[in-house]
Amino acid sequence: MSVVLHERGADAARVDLLHRQFRQELRHVDALDVVPGAAAPAEPPEPGSRGLDPETVNALAVAVIGSGGLAGLISSVRAWLGRAPEETRTVRLEISGDVIELSGATSVEQEDLLRVFMARHGAPTP
Repeated sequence: MSVVLHERGADAARVDLLHRQFRQELRHVDALDVVPGAAAPAEPPEPGSRGLDPETVNALAVAVIGSGGLAGLISSVRAWLGRAPEETRTVRLEISGDVIELSGATSVEQEDLLRVFMARHGAPTP
C-alpha cells in the first residue's frame, strides 16, 4: 500500500517533513511495516520533464503484517487529517490499484468513505 500526504501551500521541505513525521507515528502502530518509497505516478511523465513531484517522491510504502494493521493505519490517517483545518490536508491511499483520496471532507464523510474503502479490503473500521 502507498500513502501520500499533502498540505495546501506546503513547499517540498514541508511535504518531506510531514512524511517523516507520519512515518514516525506509524512506527508505533502494531502490525505495520513502514518504509519510504516512491509511489507510481498517476500519469506518465510529460516529455522533457525532469522528475517527480515531492508527494510522489515522499510516498510511504506501508505493509500490513498482521491483523489490525489496516485499522491502525486508518486511525492514524484520521488523526493526522484532524490536526489541521478542513481542506488543508490531503491523504491518498492506494491498495492494489484501488485509490482513495481524502481532501475537504468532513470527519463524518471521511468515516463513511474509509468504511467503504476498508470493507473492499476486508478490514474492520476502527
